[in-house]
Amino acid sequence: MGILPALTRSDQTELLDAPSIDLDALSDNLHDLCQVDHYLGGTALTWRYLLPMLRRLPRGAAMTLLDIATGSADGPRRLAALAHQHGYALRLIASDRLLAVLHYARAHGDDLALVRHDALALPFRTGAVDFVTCSLALHHFDPDAAVVLLREMNRVARHGLIVNDLRRSRPAYWGARLLALGPWHAMARHDGPLSVLRAYTLAETRALAAEAGIAQAQIEEQPLFRLILALNKA
Repeated sequence: MGILPALTRSDQTELLDAPSIDLDALSDNLHDLCQVDHYLGGTALTWRYLLPMLRRLPRGAAMTLLDIATGSADGPRRLAALAHQHGYALRLIASDRLLAVLHYARAHGDDLALVRHDALALPFRTGAVDFVTCSLALHHFDPDAAVVLLREMNRVARHGLIVNDLRRSRPAYWGARLLALGPWHAMARHDGPLSVLRAYTLAETRALAAEAGIAQAQIEEQPLFRLILALNKA
């Protein structure tokens, strides 16, 4: 048992989720998130779980990957590039609730389809896409909504789904506070530590998965205060 009590999950709203967002601040934040992903290896972690799913399927066949709350869409683009290196073709669909985010993603390339929608009501039929990914977004949803998100991801994914997110703990919070001292813009400096406070623990994520009907999913602790929820349906 630790000396200090466990951190209670925060319900404070992040700046990224505010009703009104300054577009310049949003652009700066998306750039910062790309840099954090690059240096801390978030997409590389998702790839570690996606590759075994791909290997159970024939090479050369065109497969679809839907990335929810895509931000700049840099993550799914990297996944597609890595898949190509291993002989797999991924057709990308990137989605977000904010039109400004999709405009930012489009400005960085027209190599994917963009869809604006509510992540809790995915506009796809059951089993419509091969893989569904969601990175650094689960903590933006309160528990009831997070269950719906996981249930929807499972519904539309034919072969597998992967959720890559932060893991709440005191060391993670102080690590985020330290990282916030870096060369980031105001939104990232504010939302980074708060994101950790809003994140779910392993036990909480397992409970969310069970309620969503995917208790069989792998839910594992990862370095740098991350967790992965992965369900291979192949």
